[in-house]
Amino acid sequence: MESIFESQRQWHEERERCIDAMVRDMLVEKKTQKERVNSDQRIKKLMNRHQEATQKLIDAYHDESGERAKELNAISGPGVFAEYYARLKAIKDYHRTSKGEPANLLMLEFSKMNSFVEDPDRIEKETVKFTDEEGYGLFLDLHVIYAKYVNLKGIKRINYLEYLTTFDRLFEIPKDPTKKTGAYKEYLTELFDYLMDFLSRAKPLVNIQKELENTDKEFENKWSKGEAPGWDKETKPSADNAEAIDLSKYNSVEELEALGLEQLKQGLLALNMKCGGTLRQRAERLMAAKSKNPDDLKDLKKPEEDKEEKRKHGIAQMEYRIYKLAELVGDERVATKDNIERKQARGYVEEDESEEEEAVDIVEDIDRDESVPYNPKGLPLGWDGKPIPYWLYKLHGLNLSFSCEICGNQTYKGPKVFLRHFSEWRHSHGMRCLGIPNTPHFANITKIADAMALWKKLQDSNETVAWNPELDEECEDSKGNVVSRRTYEDLIRQGLL
Repeated sequence: MESIFESQRQWHEERERCIDAMVRDMLVEKKTQKERVNSDQRIKKLMNRHQEATQKLIDAYHDESGERAKELNAISGPGVFAEYYARLKAIKDYHRTSKGEPANLLMLEFSKMNSFVEDPDRIEKETVKFTDEEGYGLFLDLHVIYAKYVNLKGIKRINYLEYLTTFDRLFEIPKDPTKKTGAYKEYLTELFDYLMDFLSRAKPLVNIQKELENTDKEFENKWSKGEAPGWDKETKPSADNAEAIDLSKYNSVEELEALGLEQLKQGLLALNMKCGGTLRQRAERLMAAKSKNPDDLKDLKKPEEDKEEKRKHGIAQMEYRIYKLAELVGDERVATKDNIERKQARGYVEEDESEEEEAVDIVEDIDRDESVPYNPKGLPLGWDGKPIPYWLYKLHGLNLSFSCEICGNQTYKGPKVFLRHFSEWRHSHGMRCLGIPNTPHFANITKIADAMALWKKLQDSNETVAWNPELDEECEDSKGNVVSRRTYEDLIRQGLL
C-alpha cells in the first residue's frame, strides 16, 4: 500500500510541473491558428489536472478518514526505526523487481511534453474537430442555424451575411406569443449550444461557466425590474376598476351574449378570469363561473399566469445568455463577415483572363497574420483554409463567368454553379415574375426573350394537340367500319347507314 505522504508529495510535484509546463507553452511563439488553438487546449488540460491534484491534496490534508493521522503516528512512535527500515526494504525491493523502468513517471511524461512544445520543427496535429467553414476556429459556421432561423414563423427573410450581423438582436423580435413560440425556443437552444461548443473548442481558456453565472445574476436583476432587453413589463388591465356582472339575472349563454364584448370583458376582469376570446367564449366562461364559489374563482387564473411567466422567463434568460456569448465570439464574428464578403466578391466580380495570368507585383506593407494565406488571385479556400491550386481552379472552370438575365443579370462563377442555379430560388422567382412555370423545358435558358418565345410556342402546341370530338371521336357502323364522328353523322344524314 502506497504511503499517504508519498501520494501528497507526488500531487505537489504534479502541481508544480503543470505550472512549469503551462509557462513553457505560453512563452513559445505561435505562428498559425492551429498552433494557438492547440496550445490553449493543452493549457486547459493542464489547468484541469492542476485543479484535480489540488483537490486531492485538500482532501488528504483534511483527513476525514483518519489514514494520514494513523500513518503519522506509525512513523513518529516508539517503533520509528523499525518502520523506517521496513519502508527502506520496500523501496529496495521495488527497484530490484522493476529493472529498466523509470523511477519518476511524472518527470518522464512532462519532459516529453516540454520537448515537443519547445521544438520549432514540431508538426501540430488536429486535436480539436472543426468544420471546413470554421477554419480551425477562425470563423463561425452558422449555416444550419441560419436555415432554422429563416423558417421561423413571422420572421423577416434575410441573407446569411445580414444574419451574421443581427443574430444577437433578439430584442428586436416582438414578444408576441405567435412569434416567440416553441420553435423559437428550439432555435435559441440550438444557437446557444453551438456558441458554447465553439467557445470550448476555439477558446478553451475562457471560463464560460463563470461568465454565465454573472450573466444570470445580471439578468435576474433586470428581469425583476422589468428592464430585460425586449421584455419590458406591460400594463395589464386592472380588476379593481372593472364592472362586475350580476350573474344571477342570467340563465343562458345567449342572454349573456346580448351584453356585448366589452361588458363581458369587464365582468371577467372583475372575477380575475381570462378576458380574451370571442363573444361566445366569454359568455360561456361567465356562465361556467356562475355555478362556482367566488373563493374558488379568486386564484383561477394563477396557474396559467405562472406557467406563462415561466415560459417567458426561460426564453428571456436564454436570449440574455446569447448576448453574452455573442460578445465573446466578437472577433470571430467580424472575421466571418469579412470572409463571406470576400467569397461573394469572388463570385460576382468578372475577372479578365489576362489579369488572372499576371501575378500581383505590389504587396501591401502590413503585418499579416500567417494564418491568413497570401492569395493575390482571389482563389477559393480549401478545407485547410489555404487557396486551392490554380490548376484545380481552372479545371473546375471557376475562371468562367455566366450571366442570367432572368435572375436580374446575376453572374455565376463556374459551370457547376451556373447549372445548379436553374433550380434555386432566385431563378424560380424570376420565372414566376414572368408568369412562366420553371419546368425542365426552360433548362439552360437565360434570356427573357427566349423564355417568352418558348412559352408561347408551348402554349400554341398545346392548343393544336387539344381534344376535338368531331375529329378525334370514332364511331362504328353496323358493318363494323370505324369512321370519325363527323363522317358518321354525314352518312346518317345522307341515308347511307
